[in-house]
Parts: sequence; C-alpha cells; structure tokens
Amino acid sequence: MRSLTIALLLAGAAHAQTPGEISFWESVRDSKNAAELRAYLERYPDGAFVPLARARLAALERPPASSPASAPAAAASPAGGEKRMPRVGDRWTYQLSYPRVRGEWGQASRPTQDHVVRATEVTDGRVVDAVSVDGGAPVQWTHDGLQLVAQGAAIFSPYLPVLGPTPTTSRIGTSVTVANACPSNYTCEAKARLAGSEMITVPAGRFFATKVIVDQEWRPSGQGGGWQQMRMNGGRTLTVWYAPQIGRAVKYASRLVVGDIPPMDANFDLELVSYQLK
Repeated sequence: MRSLTIALLLAGAAHAQTPGEISFWESVRDSKNAAELRAYLERYPDGAFVPLARARLAALERPPASSPASAPAAAASPAGGEKRMPRVGDRWTYQLSYPRVRGEWGQASRPTQDHVVRATEVTDGRVVDAVSVDGGAPVQWTHDGLQLVAQGAAIFSPYLPVLGPTPTTSRIGTSVTVANACPSNYTCEAKARLAGSEMITVPAGRFFATKVIVDQEWRPSGQGGGWQQMRMNGGRTLTVWYAPQIGRAVKYASRLVVGDIPPMDANFDLELVSYQLK
C-alpha cells in the first residue's frame, strides 16, 4: 500500500498545485463520503491528487466480498457539485440565529427560530415555495431572478445555482431586485458576486458549496436632513453558500457594515438543519 501511495504521489507531482487545491484536498482526503471525493475530481480534473482521489473513491465504492441478505441500502445523496432541480414536496429546515456582534454586548439574547421551507411549484426558471416560521402559517414566495426577499430573514435568491447558468465570472449581478426586503421609507440597492467554492459544514451535514457575496446599501427615501436620517444610511454584507446537489442554499450569514438604523435585521445566521428530497 505504501509503494502504491508513493507511486501515485509521483504521478501527480508533475501537476502544479495551487493553495486552493491543496486546501480542498486536505479537507476531503480522509473522508468516507464518496460524494466529497467526486467533488474534488470535478473541481480539479487535472489536479495533483487525482490519482489518490480515484484510488480512494474506488476503495470506498468497492462492493463487500460477501453480502448476505440485509436491509436495502439508503439512497445515496447527489454527487457534490452536481445540479439538482428542486421538486414539488422537497423540504428544507433551517435555524435562524442572531450572533452577538460589536456594540451589542449587554443586550438580551434573541431566541432562535425554525424556518421550514417546502417547494410547492417548480417550472423552468421559477420555483414557488412556502415558508413557515416556528410552526406559523406558511407564506408563499415566487423565486425567478436575482432577488433579495424577506422570508423570515432578508435573504438572496435561495435557488440561484439551479435557476440559471453557473456564473463563470466573479460578477453575478450588478443590479439585484430588492423585492419585499426594503420598506417604503428606504431606498435599497444590491450587487452580487461569486467568491469561489469550498466545503462547508452546517448542522445538516457537509457540502461542496458555491459561495456568493451580496453587498447591499440603503438610504432614507425622504429628502429631509437631520441626524436621524443620517443614521439611516448604511449597508450590510450577505454571504451565501449554495449546494447545487440539494437545490438550495445551505447557509446565509448577514453582517451590518455601517449604519445605526438598518431597514431589516442585518446581523443573523441562517443554517440548514435537515432536508428531505423527493
């Protein structure tokens, strides 16, 4: 086994290694999840560690020597990085939490919330879902473009990777529609950009995710001045991790960058806790 490992390493030595590839490989090299190894092979098809990844993948997928009657195996989850269009009945459960940030020490902690999302209609270029917060009545929303929407929290296009082509440049949208995520007394603008791919761990598991950053700015819509209106100027950074293999974002992290009176909760984390795919 040692000689095989050395041979494989020598075979990959001719390939240039980038810090990103090395970091990715270190995160999956000891994984027992075949999907994570396939994610590396898809991301770096000519990578230095391709022989090792293929050898480990083959070992993981090798059938046992003998297989007596046993319970049927659970269905495998989609391969890392592979797009999967949502289907009617798909269900994702998230937890919304409010981390303490600078300037909020001493304030009472806010309880977490459970957000349950269910796909109710799926067509080409559009997904309709219903969101229930802490067991409340479901509220429907139609997703069909680059949008900031308030679904219990001000989030960005949860189905972005499967509703359009995969972005090939860092710029995704120079103008994002701010749907119901900005009240009438504010004027809001947002831009989205691609920030690469990485493995991310959330309560629902470990995923190969596409990372997107949304920069949102706002200002009071009135023409008056004064200290109060100056405090209404501000902005936040919303970071989103998408897992195309389950058809939806797995994590949102929003942080206030500047401003004292934001038009929404600007500091929160929304993480996937569990999911059921049809």
